[in-house]
Amino acid sequence: MITLDLPKELENLLDRFAKDLGVSKEEFVLQAIRERVEDLEDLATAEAALAKDGGERIPLADIIAEFGDGTDENGNSLHAAE
Repeated sequence: MITLDLPKELENLLDRFAKDLGVSKEEFVLQAIRERVEDLEDLATAEAALAKDGGERIPLADIIAEFGDGTDENGNSLHAAE
């Protein structure tokens, strides 16, 4: 368990955002911490991958020339999620 004494201004901001989102302050803080830790983990993974990277880069124009830009002849996205 962690107990924090927040500055009043931050406590008020936390109260407001939690209320606006319809969650408890605890849920709001837990989600914020979770997201921050996940972001730091992603950053560490990316930095480790870059450290092992041989430095080869492929220009975007070459990728588009080989695979296309992700749109059909009318400019519509070919990605199902979009």
